[in-house]
Amino acid sequence: MISAARHRLPTAVTRRAVLLSGLGAATAAGLAACAKPQEQPTVTPKKMEQERTADDELPSETHEAASPGSIPLITGSFVSAKMGGRQTNWVVARPNGVTGKLPVVVILHALNTNEMSIFSSKLEMQLTLQQYVDAGNPPFALAAADTGRNYYHLRTDGADGGAMILDEFLPMLAANPQLNLSTERIGFFGWSMGGYGALRLGALLGAPRVAAVSVSSPALWGDPRNYPPRAFDSFADYEANSLFGQQDRFAKIPVMIDIGSSDQFFMYTRQWAAALHPPAAFSTTAGGHTNRYWRSVLPDHIAFLGRNLAV
Repeated sequence: MISAARHRLPTAVTRRAVLLSGLGAATAAGLAACAKPQEQPTVTPKKMEQERTADDELPSETHEAASPGSIPLITGSFVSAKMGGRQTNWVVARPNGVTGKLPVVVILHALNTNEMSIFSSKLEMQLTLQQYVDAGNPPFALAAADTGRNYYHLRTDGADGGAMILDEFLPMLAANPQLNLSTERIGFFGWSMGGYGALRLGALLGAPRVAAVSVSSPALWGDPRNYPPRAFDSFADYEANSLFGQQDRFAKIPVMIDIGSSDQFFMYTRQWAAALHPPAAFSTTAGGHTNRYWRSVLPDHIAFLGRNLAV
């Protein structure tokens, strides 16, 4: 079932330009497991009390409608076998004043948020996209699907948000004539849990299918002795799906990473990004793991994704 809503255009969007280095990238499909250490470390997953105050444990959001205005959102749902047969909601934003087939950026949402969160009054990424297009830049569309708290990989309950995006959502986007989208060459954007997910799925698809991966405050854990159970079910799960040790997968896809200097994930993100060759476009400013910070950097992400999709 498909419906449409309309949204307002903001009068200004604050831009930031603190890019500290050049582009990073990703290679062919297939995200291998990290190399096993000779001895399995003693693992101490964070306790649930600690999880409630962790940066990626955002306040739970309902399906807030996007603010009224001039940007049409197309919404729908499908039954996802990869998510255990649950009804999975999705949303697509196409900029106004544009016809014909458009490339698409797939958006992966944060923990406790959903497919509508990036389009709600807190972030309004579609409005930033509209300003980018109105300034004469090449247009593209935004698309998101609800993965719940899955963390974009196969979990013990049998659900796999990453497989849902790659094996169900992308084919649906390509096959729906009303959407008129091309998925032959796509971008990924994600924040927090979705930042990790965008990097993981970008590595799985690889170049040339992925034009760029752009992430804000990715939820990365670099210590295999201290991972949270909300993200990984066991040490073996962490070992198979951690991005540490996988940086060589990012050699042919441009990567942009930004993170606030007071973010819990700042140290691990800097550590992970330092091993990328060529380096990512990495930037940081004062800020934490908050909607205020993420909204402030959206213009940079839109510009980065648009440039690379247009190549």
